[in-house]
Amino acid sequence: MPVFAGITARSDPGDFSIRFGLGYDFVSQEYFTSSSRYDTSLTADPDLTDVALLSKDYLDDKKGLVYLKIDPKAEGRYIFEAGWEQTPEMLRAVGWGHIVLGNHRNRLETDLNFEIKDRYNGEPDAGEELSIVKGKVRYAKKLSETIESSIRIYAENVAFDSTGSFIYDYSRVGSEAGFNILSRGFNSVFFSAGIEKRNVPDSGLLDYTLVRANLGYFGLVAESRISVDLTAENKDFNSPDNQNDYLLTTLYGDLKIPADPNYFLKPLLSLEYFNFKNDDYVNDDYVLAGGGLLLGRDYDRLSIAVGPKIELHSIATDFDDDDDYLEYLIFGSIDLLYSDRILCLFENQIGRRGYKNDPLYYSDFTFDRISLIGSFKIAGALNFDLLLSAEWEWHEIEADDNRFYLLSSGLNYTF
Repeated sequence: MPVFAGITARSDPGDFSIRFGLGYDFVSQEYFTSSSRYDTSLTADPDLTDVALLSKDYLDDKKGLVYLKIDPKAEGRYIFEAGWEQTPEMLRAVGWGHIVLGNHRNRLETDLNFEIKDRYNGEPDAGEELSIVKGKVRYAKKLSETIESSIRIYAENVAFDSTGSFIYDYSRVGSEAGFNILSRGFNSVFFSAGIEKRNVPDSGLLDYTLVRANLGYFGLVAESRISVDLTAENKDFNSPDNQNDYLLTTLYGDLKIPADPNYFLKPLLSLEYFNFKNDDYVNDDYVLAGGGLLLGRDYDRLSIAVGPKIELHSIATDFDDDDDYLEYLIFGSIDLLYSDRILCLFENQIGRRGYKNDPLYYSDFTFDRISLIGSFKIAGALNFDLLLSAEWEWHEIEADDNRFYLLSSGLNYTF
């Protein structure tokens, strides 16, 4: 069960602030195992089945932290922040800078981030100590009252103190250009296209060139709100026979149709197609398609929606279609927004996944997935933030059962 919790205090005299506090990070996974899971000779006698709950802790650290931030005039145009975090074994230094020049017609934005992570107690594992530097520059220009053009250039470099199998230093650079057309009715059409290159000095086969294009629309059609996003991505690795090269196409859309002054219908659509140029044992083409229909009601500060959803996964392979499945579920959501005091977004999915065949290493299962994002102003400058995600899986074969948890919380006070 991942848990990230902390209490921080802030000093905020105008354009300079200090944030310090204590935190605790804990990451764990719970799963089941059975002595008879892979031995069919034992399954005939249920008394010989030995099922046990196992738990694996990946991180269990207490930490202290201090952050310094400068934001002249609190305008958000020139922000510089540096921080230091320390656990009983690790040190982490981070920094961030953000500068905005110009106005809404001609605007230049720059961002720079760095991170240094080092172990001072004990021997480090390969890939544990590292430094990351990344930055981007974006220029946006208003061509008219309704059309804005933009160009973005970004770069990143990651260097490990010790490398090994599957752990390599790398750098990548990219650029992207786009247009955003905004009508007087706030309907928006946006398009972008870009290219990215990655260089891995110790393994040239991992170098790649990526080309991506995106087209989308957000607005109103016959009093219904519609959102559509279409993306195509082509990745070409520096490997023989087009190994691992692929073309990925995704389409996402939703439509909010007023059904009454307070009620609405919301059809949902998602489609993902992965096409590998050289299919092999590891890489197979697949289609992931989903859809749903929600019925909702809007209140002054509250929105509730519920309805069925399905997801179909189909993979093209020369072997048994073990990964083909149909997932159907009931989806429910509650969104609450009360001025600047309460923000609460809750979702719950209860459903069933059934595989087309009878796979050897996994089984059909029923699931319950919940997520919660919340921000609550308790009193004055005291604020509580919460992020919760959890999933339970109940398989036909008990040994496949799983539990996943993620919890992040913070209590902040500004003075």
